[in-house]
Amino acid sequence: MAKEKAYQFSRRVKELMKENRYSQKQLCELCGITEAAFSRYMTTDRLPKTEILANLANILHTTSDYLIGNDIKYGYEQLELLLASSKDDLSLNQKKSLIKILMDEYNRPEE
Repeated sequence: MAKEKAYQFSRRVKELMKENRYSQKQLCELCGITEAAFSRYMTTDRLPKTEILANLANILHTTSDYLIGNDIKYGYEQLELLLASSKDDLSLNQKKSLIKILMDEYNRPEE
């Protein structure tokens, strides 16, 4: 499993570097790591520490979950359970934001 995540990480970082037109050197400078360390992440079964992973995700305009292959699509049942179990942890603004997402879709004219 760890090997799969490391492979997924390497592949996705390379794709996003290309998409964002970053060289390895530029990405390393922005992230604050050496090119040698970055190279090890890209060619071994190791994933970067959480802080570095988060920095890479921010710089590449994505999420840490996406980089390591945890970008699961949830069905209705999973979303309902997730929202029901998390509703007390959400702020009023966060709840309004979720409602807005659904209402924008609901109010969109049919094609």
